[in-house]
Amino acid sequence: MAIGPDELILHQYEISPFSEKVRVALGIKQLAWHACNQPSILPKPELTRLTGGFRRIPVLQIGADLYFDSLFIIEELERRFPAASVFAGGGPGLAGAVAPWSDGELFTTVVGMLFGGDWVVNEAFLKDRSELMGRPFDPAAMAAAAPQMTIDLRRHLDLLEIQLGDGRQFLTGSLADAVDAAVYCQIRFIRWGRGRSETELKDFPRLLAWEARVAALGHGERLSDASQEEAVAIARAASPAPLRPGGGSAEVSPGDKVRFKYHDANTPVLEGTVVRVDARSLTVRPEVSEVGEIHLHFPRMIGALVQP
Repeated sequence: MAIGPDELILHQYEISPFSEKVRVALGIKQLAWHACNQPSILPKPELTRLTGGFRRIPVLQIGADLYFDSLFIIEELERRFPAASVFAGGGPGLAGAVAPWSDGELFTTVVGMLFGGDWVVNEAFLKDRSELMGRPFDPAAMAAAAPQMTIDLRRHLDLLEIQLGDGRQFLTGSLADAVDAAVYCQIRFIRWGRGRSETELKDFPRLLAWEARVAALGHGERLSDASQEEAVAIARAASPAPLRPGGGSAEVSPGDKVRFKYHDANTPVLEGTVVRVDARSLTVRPEVSEVGEIHLHFPRMIGALVQP
């Protein structure tokens, strides 16, 4: 059965922690969705054809609308499908405040643990991540830092254990929400290692019980996977959805031509026209698109406007 232009397509790969964050949110909301599996490293020709060069995973596609960044994707799911709110525990503000810790400090610590000895990766992966970061991705340096990384990981895990100390079921209370998804995906990332990092979890019983509760939420209804070619065809055949009102910006307005540079070192500058703007996000119609008219929606913090 053909996938319709209003159906959810999550461009992902299975052991992507940030894809897992969105999958947990889909589980909380019990939504139906299709996966479009993408490689973990470049080249990703079908994905970058859709996104104007953006290469990170996950990306949410709904017809000719593409949404970047895991928390921003979750916010869009909430806007479109408010039932079973994914912000029922702590609200969107708290989820946004937690993100720099869960997606930054905690994630970086887990990466150091995994790639410093838990995983063995090939030269192609090392080259890809070095080019993405604009500096060497160095497992040897991570291995040398393993003692400190272990201390840091246990400090983060202890913080979570303390948070669960009053008997609450989830991190913000009795209901699962986006904060649980953001933290759970990093614990799941640890589980995908080869075991050394995973042993650190055993000393945190409340965290383990919480992990089981989040896992039981599932991932919603995963329908048939979309092929990469099918996702491109869906975007080409669709039109962008009507835009909701924006909140304005002192810096840029709808109709302005812009150049937006993602923070990734090896991602091209996006050139296009702003069609919606608010204090936290932009929607841009790319100047050049291989798939017809599309709208790219993203939080401003994933890059910056640059001068011609």
